[in-house]
Amino acid sequence: MQTILSTLISSLHEYAKKYQFQRAAIGLSGGLDSAVAFCIAVRAFGPQNVTAIILPEVGLTPQEDIDHAKVIATHFEAKMHYQPINNFLVDFNFVTWEKSESANANVKARIRNTLIYNFANAQKALVIGSSNKSDLTIGYGVKNAELGGDIMVLGDLYKTDVIELARHLGLPDELIEKTPSRCLKPYQSDENDLLASWQKIDDILRQLDAGIDPETMIEKGQDSLTVHKLVRLVQDSEHKRSFAPVLPIGKISKSIMQAREAEASTMN
Repeated sequence: MQTILSTLISSLHEYAKKYQFQRAAIGLSGGLDSAVAFCIAVRAFGPQNVTAIILPEVGLTPQEDIDHAKVIATHFEAKMHYQPINNFLVDFNFVTWEKSESANANVKARIRNTLIYNFANAQKALVIGSSNKSDLTIGYGVKNAELGGDIMVLGDLYKTDVIELARHLGLPDELIEKTPSRCLKPYQSDENDLLASWQKIDDILRQLDAGIDPETMIEKGQDSLTVHKLVRLVQDSEHKRSFAPVLPIGKISKSIMQAREAEASTMN
């Protein structure tokens, strides 16, 4: 794990140097992924150049998560801003269109991302994304929000890898063993959302990444429902892993050019 950690720190440092960022900002949720990403950022930039943005929804975000985020930021002597998002959510209750539970949950993640970028733009800071490879592969998160950031320091590590890295970093067991949750709605947890543990999910994702056929995995004992669900999630979330597509007008442009050339020739 030390080699992985050293590589991530040096790569982040070089990226920041290349694009002339001297400061970094990260949304510190009190969860494992953001804590690990924060630790890497602190080592790459120095604690005085990293700001933790803590953005709970008071009444929904567990106090334990808020406390963990504050303790981690304080322990590393980084800068910190604590800003509940409740007031920013109020106006969304008055939109004129029909709302849904999913839209109401996802807007919380997008508000957080907007606030982090607002700070980063004001301070000319690099936004550190904390999504891991498992999240990105199955699209577990909100596009341009939880899955957002200027750089994904954990994007090549599966969730179970992040857990091992957290242990290597010496993060507290109570943080590492805490039930993972996006905390966008009451009683939410990753396992309830995905109906499988991260250990099982990562095992399947690693095999898919290695080119193993889903049916072969099922024949060897993997749960068929989980395998097919993950395959579908990977396919359905492809748009979350790329920039918005540009619709090509090449053929139209070519036709216009030919018409202009023909018109020009008749005028000569």
